[in-house]
Amino acid sequence: MTSASASNYPNAHYLAEPDWLSSHLDDDEVRVIDARVDLRVQADGSLETLSGRDDFLTAHIPGAQFVDLNTDLADPQTPTHIIGPEAFEALMGRVGIGPQSTVVVYDDRGGTWAARLWWALRYYGHDRAKILNGGMSAWRAAGHELQSEVATPAPGEFSATVQPQFRVKKEDVLAAIEAPETPIVDALPATYYLGEAGLYPGLRMGHVPGAFNVSTEDLIDPDTLHIKPMDALQALWQDVNLTPDQRVITYCGGGVYAAFTLFILALMGHEKAALYDASWMEWGADDSLPVETGKPAAP
Repeated sequence: MTSASASNYPNAHYLAEPDWLSSHLDDDEVRVIDARVDLRVQADGSLETLSGRDDFLTAHIPGAQFVDLNTDLADPQTPTHIIGPEAFEALMGRVGIGPQSTVVVYDDRGGTWAARLWWALRYYGHDRAKILNGGMSAWRAAGHELQSEVATPAPGEFSATVQPQFRVKKEDVLAAIEAPETPIVDALPATYYLGEAGLYPGLRMGHVPGAFNVSTEDLIDPDTLHIKPMDALQALWQDVNLTPDQRVITYCGGGVYAAFTLFILALMGHEKAALYDASWMEWGADDSLPVETGKPAAP
């Protein structure tokens, strides 16, 4: 996807193209974050995530810092939740991010993992964040430089200001089940949404009652890992029938894929989207919360 095609998105400024990033690597206010994760499917169909730090140390975009989504962004007391504001300030300061920084986050899976940090930055009041379109594969395909040396950035002075409209808890999801004007979107592949396979061992299978299924994996081109064009995205969201001023809640297994879905919604001009960041790791473990399997009944 070229920069010209990206301009078809109402909020194309949330995307960074490889050529643009290459030409801005020396800008004092540009900070690049590597958020790669190694995702493995187990024999029983469940998923295991491993740190991408070794891949980062082997080769990364020049000047990039590494943020481990599984440890750096997870609350040590409640791992299903994002870290608190003080911890997030310390993390951003360590990787050199300040109030004027333009942050470009990338992974090697089309942005589906990088979006977790993009959302976290937005949740804590930083609106100068972008995702690299196509991620590491697009950067390599464009022939841009890589390095193995890890730069030491000057410490940043990040100040977190919570934006509560971008995050919901299970109580909010329960309320939305009874409020059709607030659609709930399951961002997982259909096999997990339908309850045909379990996402995590020991958790119930299925989805939040009444939730729509828009799989994150369908939002990117499987060959290039670029985000699909605007018309293709609109077709995928047709059944949800969203209007730009309508509130929507996204969830997945642990708040990663759903963060990418929220990113896509923002890219498409739907700014009133909130992430249930605890997602199925919390919902599927709580027997008091309702679960639905199979396809929803036709209206």
